[in-house]
Amino acid sequence: MTMAILAMMAMPMGMNAQGNIHERSEQYVWPDDELVVNNLKQWQDLKFGVLIHWGLYAVPGIVESWSICDEDWITRDSTCTYQQYMDWYFGLADQFRPTQFDASQWAAACQDAGMRYVIFTTKHHDGFCMWDTKQTDFSIARHAFRDDPRRDVLKFVLDAFREKNFTIGTYFSKPDWHSQNYWWDTYGKKGRNVNYPITQHPQRWQKFVDFSHKQIEELMTGYGKIDILWLDGGWVTAGNRGQDIDMPGMARMARSHQPGLIIVDRTIHGPYENYQTPERTIPEEQLNHPWESCIPLSDDWGFVNHPRWKSPQRVISTLVEIVAKGG
Repeated sequence: MTMAILAMMAMPMGMNAQGNIHERSEQYVWPDDELVVNNLKQWQDLKFGVLIHWGLYAVPGIVESWSICDEDWITRDSTCTYQQYMDWYFGLADQFRPTQFDASQWAAACQDAGMRYVIFTTKHHDGFCMWDTKQTDFSIARHAFRDDPRRDVLKFVLDAFREKNFTIGTYFSKPDWHSQNYWWDTYGKKGRNVNYPITQHPQRWQKFVDFSHKQIEELMTGYGKIDILWLDGGWVTAGNRGQDIDMPGMARMARSHQPGLIIVDRTIHGPYENYQTPERTIPEEQLNHPWESCIPLSDDWGFVNHPRWKSPQRVISTLVEIVAKGG
């Protein structure tokens, strides 16, 4: 199984749905926790990191998760129905068997490139978990790779990068399109948002919130020291269809297990967006708060067939510009 590397040069902005760049948060709230502030200062000195997108979508080599989102801008195979496509996509779990997976090789390559921190996708929007979660069977540890001693992929990835003295981060998608408590089959169209009215089904939404908190707690308690919790899916917020995931409670719980944890609640300016994340772009001017530009080394975030890689010259000049601007 192949993975693609996304280079991240430390420092605002928003979410990207394969080219649809969202506006970055225009406000920044400095943390009041001295441990978090100190960790942010150390993180700002790292300058160059890697965000690894790896999941079901690597099997056919397609854009991560978004092809199952029923929005007008999404293109997919028109010879099958939407439900047939969904069944095919989720069925990839029974084909995802990365027998050549070698986290130590990845860590060595990233270290040789000069990278100093890693963010690994524990779960993208499709809900497929890259660790041995106890909250759902939809994980790499419960399907085609279940008999492999490396089935808890997250553990092997983080251990390999720790051996190279990397700062460790876990990417986690707030939306979960596999969960019946987010995309409920009782309702129809499945865009990026929850597809049922939360006000009419508050207990179902609370189940989703509890599920999310339990998964975060697994990540914060079962995988050693975690430095960064990187939350994607900025549309999951109380101000959008009432999608209140209880960030204060989540942050308290996470930091009770990981004191000083840097939390990146992307595009949601406030106390839980400890650094901001411009996507596929670089701020025009220096910013007076922590930020990170998320820029893939090819045109895509994960493995695709026939990728178009950026030239070394372009990558280096991009990194130089970001660092020069304080990122």
